Amino acid sequence: MNFDGKQRYEDFSRKSNPYIPMVLPRLYRINAERELNQLQNDLLMFQEDDQLRQIRAGSCIFERAKKCRHCFQCIGLINQKKPDELTAFETARLLEYKIYQLNLNDFARKINENFFKNGGYEELSYALTCDVDQMFDLEVTAFNRKRGVSQPVEMMGKGMRSIYMLSLLETYIGEPGRLPSIIMVEDPEIFLHPQLEKACSELLYRLSKKNQVIFKTHSPTLLFNFNSRQIRQVVLDGDRYSVLREKTDIGRILDDLGYGASDLMNVSFVFIVEGKQDKSRLPLLLERYYSEVYDSQGRLLRISIITTNSCTNIKTYANLKYMNQVYLRDQFLMIRDGDGKDPEELAGQLCRYYDERNLEDVDRLPKVTRRNVLILKYYSFENYFLNPQVMAKLGIVESEEAFYRTLFCKWGEYLGRIRSGQELQRILGRDFTSPEDMREHMEEIRIYMRGHNLYDIFYGPYREREQEILREYIHIAPREDFQDILDAIDRFVYFDSRKIAGEETGSKQNE
Repeated sequence: MNFDGKQRYEDFSRKSNPYIPMVLPRLYRINAERELNQLQNDLLMFQEDDQLRQIRAGSCIFERAKKCRHCFQCIGLINQKKPDELTAFETARLLEYKIYQLNLNDFARKINENFFKNGGYEELSYALTCDVDQMFDLEVTAFNRKRGVSQPVEMMGKGMRSIYMLSLLETYIGEPGRLPSIIMVEDPEIFLHPQLEKACSELLYRLSKKNQVIFKTHSPTLLFNFNSRQIRQVVLDGDRYSVLREKTDIGRILDDLGYGASDLMNVSFVFIVEGKQDKSRLPLLLERYYSEVYDSQGRLLRISIITTNSCTNIKTYANLKYMNQVYLRDQFLMIRDGDGKDPEELAGQLCRYYDERNLEDVDRLPKVTRRNVLILKYYSFENYFLNPQVMAKLGIVESEEAFYRTLFCKWGEYLGRIRSGQELQRILGRDFTSPEDMREHMEEIRIYMRGHNLYDIFYGPYREREQEILREYIHIAPREDFQDILDAIDRFVYFDSRKIAGEETGSKQNE
């Protein structure tokens, strides 16, 4: 700030560099009182539209680099246009001209005459400016459909105002061409009940993907969508000064906040799978593509994998009720075998089943949506480990050709006669004629053939080393081999925030 009260931005070469403010990110702050007027006006009224920038800068219509001197030579050009052809910039200039014509020149001349007569010696000039920020006033109302009443958003509860302000930021910043901003939020969790806390945490995470988000919180619910690299704990040192703890330990933070396992059941996400084998294989996939899956003792960290014989049995039903009680709500994914059937039809049946159970049960179940259901692309989890190129690298088969020769041999012996083999022939409309024929239809084989029968042919001799081999398989295999599973998991913020950077590129290189 100089002696004239003007802000100046200094760099290493210039004392005043006017371009520095252009590259500085905007700063948005949501304080504890959730005062939204300033934020709302910034976002809705001060949008950096090109024409609004010209109006605020007072630019000349003909030469934007020059200031308008109110010569109004542009009015002739403006008058040639129809009203609906005028831009906002031209309309503002026309409005200034019309107001200027209201005897302002004569009034200014008379003031100068009287000013000189009364002892003044300087000439007074009057410049009319158009302040778009004060010309319009924006009012936002919230309509309650149940009660049929409207009220200004300023009258909403502070919890709803929190969600509204963050939603406003998400919408504004999500517009194409917006520059990344800095968003600061004070105690996002205050005024929110547990379910809205989870929604707020997901919203903050989405904002953090393109912007710098800084918030302070005492709620563990706000932490779980972020990894330990993004979280810093502020504590008091021996001299009672606030300092950052060097290493972030989520468990220690929970202890310091007074939360134990019984408060949150120590689980942030639940997988429901149909087989015991899936329970041992799924963590290998999570370990490969996501960080912070295991704790220091090699146990799953805040993730639970529940095995059931069916996604509609009583065990699954009971677990869903339990999750609803501890506010896990929609933080779960049911993984069901494809079984060679239409995945959308199977998913629809599962969602409808739980909609019907919800009507019968007094203790409400969480809403099971399509997002919560993954129907495997292939017949079962085992069929994801049948890429002959990867198997050859691991020494499970001698070569890709050896894989198809073995498969064709087993097809002739018994695979073609089991139920899934007969269904595959019906789909193809014929039988296989050679190993090369099976190579060309490997995708159909994975989709329609029962996984146990195929998997055991090649992995049966390696039972003792199975986990080690599968871990190595997942490390070598291209990400695309597990694409449908990973895409379903990525839909949840808890895992999207923990994706290991560069894995997609690395997987493609492995191909």
